[in-house]
Amino acid sequence: MFQFRHNLCYNNCMKIILLEDVKNIGQKWDIKEVSDGYARNFLLPKKFAEIATDAGLQKIDKFKKKEAAKEKSELEKTQALADQLQGKAIVIKAKNKGGKLFGSITAKDLVKELAKEKIIVPAKALTIETPIREVGEFEVGVKLDHGIESIISVIIEEE
Repeated sequence: MFQFRHNLCYNNCMKIILLEDVKNIGQKWDIKEVSDGYARNFLLPKKFAEIATDAGLQKIDKFKKKEAAKEKSELEKTQALADQLQGKAIVIKAKNKGGKLFGSITAKDLVKELAKEKIIVPAKALTIETPIREVGEFEVGVKLDHGIESIISVIIEEE
C-alpha cells in the first residue's frame, strides 16, 4: 500500500532559508530541504523563503548572532529591573473613611508611583486580581518578559 511521506523528497529537492514562519515546515531563519515544486511554486513567489546560497547562509549566521546578543541584552535589562523591583515598597496616601478608601488603587496608580522613582513597568505586568480598596499592606506580583517575576509591597496609608 502506498503511503505518502510528507518530509521526504525523492528526486528534486531544494535547500531553502525560511524568511517567515511556515506552518508544517519550520520557523523563520530555519534551513530546510523541500521539494523543488513546492519551493518554486509557493515558497519563493510568496517571499516565504529564499534559495540557500553560501551568501545567504552567512547572512543568516550573522543575523542569528546579532539576535542572540540582542536577546541576551534584553534578558540582562529585564533581570536588572526585577532586581530593582524585588522587595520594593510603594507608599500611597489615600482618602478613606473607617479604613475603606474613597475609590480604589489600580495597576495604573501603581505604575504612576513607580514612574516617579524612574522605574518603568507596563500596567499589564502588575498582577492585581481586584483593585485595592482599603488601608493596609499588600503584595503585588510583577510578571516581566522572559518569564521573570518579582514582588513589590504596596502600603496604603491614610491621607
